[in-house]
Amino acid sequence: MVNIRRWMALWFAVAASGVVSAQENVADGVLPGGNLVACETYSLRDLFKEQKPDPKKPWIGKYPQLTLETFPTMMKDLGLKGLAINDMYLPPNWDDAYLDKVKAAAKAEGRVIVAFIMGGGLATADEAGRQRNIEAVQKKMRAAHRLGAPVVRIDLGGPGKGIDESVGVQNCIDSFKKLLPLAKELNIKMTIENHGGVSGKSENIIRIIEETDRAWVGSCLDFKNWPKDKATEECLKMIPYAYHTHAKSHAFKEDGEEAASDYKTILEALKKSGYKGPISIEFEGGGDPVEGVKKTRDLIIRHWK
Repeated sequence: MVNIRRWMALWFAVAASGVVSAQENVADGVLPGGNLVACETYSLRDLFKEQKPDPKKPWIGKYPQLTLETFPTMMKDLGLKGLAINDMYLPPNWDDAYLDKVKAAAKAEGRVIVAFIMGGGLATADEAGRQRNIEAVQKKMRAAHRLGAPVVRIDLGGPGKGIDESVGVQNCIDSFKKLLPLAKELNIKMTIENHGGVSGKSENIIRIIEETDRAWVGSCLDFKNWPKDKATEECLKMIPYAYHTHAKSHAFKEDGEEAASDYKTILEALKKSGYKGPISIEFEGGGDPVEGVKKTRDLIIRHWK
């Protein structure tokens, strides 16, 4: 268990050094038009682990170990308004009281929980397993509601080895139809990320959305997770369905652009479409994650004009 007071003391020492300075030309992570710049907890996955020295990761120990309760403070100092919480960082014995602490920590720092990220396995051809997965998703949707998140991302997975992909797509359609009553009750949008399995193809995602309820089922648009030669084209197809985004980054050129993604085209298209949701950073590079988040933040701000 991370000691919150000790964490705050360590973090403020890091912040005071200037390592985490926020971008000055955007007001506290709010872009022109009102969209929030957010950050996925997964971007800082190494910091949620015990901070043992690792010669392959020299940034380990540079920052104090994170928890969901301390995450909002770091985001405030980075000038990021939105928080996207991944269920993998919930403690094993989480309950409503714990969720209330996380929500209170975000509120205390003036941050907004914009999304709750979860597994799902809705494509599986194992019917008993799929029913268990639906029930697990329902529990996590209630957790998202408790936190105040308006959007959830539900991972779909695949139907199983040797089973036709179309079976998985139909299973997802059936599963989302079962989840729709709860989504409406909680006023939560359900999103599908392009993330492998049946969600690795835009046509599958669009079919699932169109055959369920577009008002409640949409896209979590990941800027990558497509074939490299078609990534921008596929992103543009998903923009009309987007309720959440993963502005994914790995490495950067000398001019600050992402090494393999056309941020300018994607962000300009999102803005032109009237998208009002968050632009949420998902840094997956191999370097210092805080630096990676900062570079992605600055790139988003540069192109959201």
